[in-house]
Amino acid sequence: MIVFGGSNSVSLAWDVSKDIGAQLGKSEVKKFPDGEAYLRILSDVRNQDCAVIQSVRTNDHLVELLLFLDALRDQGAREVVAVLPYLAYSRQDKVFASGEALSAKTILKIIEELSSRIVTVNTHFMRGFGEGSFHRVRFTNLDAIPLLTSYLRPRMSHPMVIAPDAGSLGMAKYAAELMGCEFDHIKKKRISGSEVIIETKPLAVKGMDVLILDDIISTGGTIVKVADFVGEWKPKSINVACVHALFTNGLDIFRGKLDRIIATNTVESPISRVNVGPLIARELKRELG
Repeated sequence: MIVFGGSNSVSLAWDVSKDIGAQLGKSEVKKFPDGEAYLRILSDVRNQDCAVIQSVRTNDHLVELLLFLDALRDQGAREVVAVLPYLAYSRQDKVFASGEALSAKTILKIIEELSSRIVTVNTHFMRGFGEGSFHRVRFTNLDAIPLLTSYLRPRMSHPMVIAPDAGSLGMAKYAAELMGCEFDHIKKKRISGSEVIIETKPLAVKGMDVLILDDIISTGGTIVKVADFVGEWKPKSINVACVHALFTNGLDIFRGKLDRIIATNTVESPISRVNVGPLIARELKRELG
């Protein structure tokens, strides 16, 4: 197998290729003066199985991925696996108002058309892991939560997992089972896309190492409000972990609010302490048989 790394996942592709003993594909990616993407495959891929690892955070990342997949097919690759550690538009998985685009479906359908197989990591709209489908698009959803809990468990003497909302309660329960501890959730009311109100609720976290866990942290505003609320109940420490660290408002908003904050490297960030490379490598090894 030949593993290619998109411009947003270069280090991750290197880790995966090394882990499975695969060739690291060579390519040229650049932009024209008008901003359009240019991509050229430099490795000989004819009759080879190939994987493209690209976290899709922006429209530019998406276009680059599509060019990668189609160019590999044009160059005679036998199989082309699209590995998407983070997939933008995955939170737009329902139609709430008439006429809205179901963006998650649209993006997956386009990628499916250009690839032999799709692999994701903790996709927002999938509650299960392994083989699954979304609007008849089949893909494999990998689970990085055990990697996060394995990293944190030795660093927390009296852990308790808190979900930042009821929708994340299942994830919190799962993480608590992995860590051998209790769990709870925060009640919140969303006012707008960026504003939430925390509803008063007692938390039995005094003296505990609280872990606030979510799959995606975008602006971080909700996490800050949850951390402030949890802090009122006198925990020993406040820890935050997520799979996908977007942090569109930067990390300064967490200063003085948390004792620890970590994420995986599905999206590279200063707090990417947990490497999902072995998780992806294991799946690609399965692909190789």
